[in-house]
Amino acid sequence: MADLAFADHQHRLSFGELASRAATSVRTASRMFPAETGLTFKTWRQRARIVWAIDRLARGDAIARVSADAGFANGAAFSSAFRQVTGMAPTEFLGR
Repeated sequence: MADLAFADHQHRLSFGELASRAATSVRTASRMFPAETGLTFKTWRQRARIVWAIDRLARGDAIARVSADAGFANGAAFSSAFRQVTGMAPTEFLGR
């Protein structure tokens, strides 16, 4: 399920859809995901999206493009999520 969610970097598939594609029930996935990752699915997914974005930024992609490709509603939402996960703004990350 984690592999499926990581591949869905635009956050289009719901938890139920991901569970179904992983051939499990929502109830089982809800119980097993935190047990296996130590995080709720929502927290894990946000971090996974930012990890994906970090890779793209490190390759030289523009912040606005990465934000859109990652499925964030706007640059401010991306910047806020990025800061929650990394402790810095995307521009600060690029400056390092």
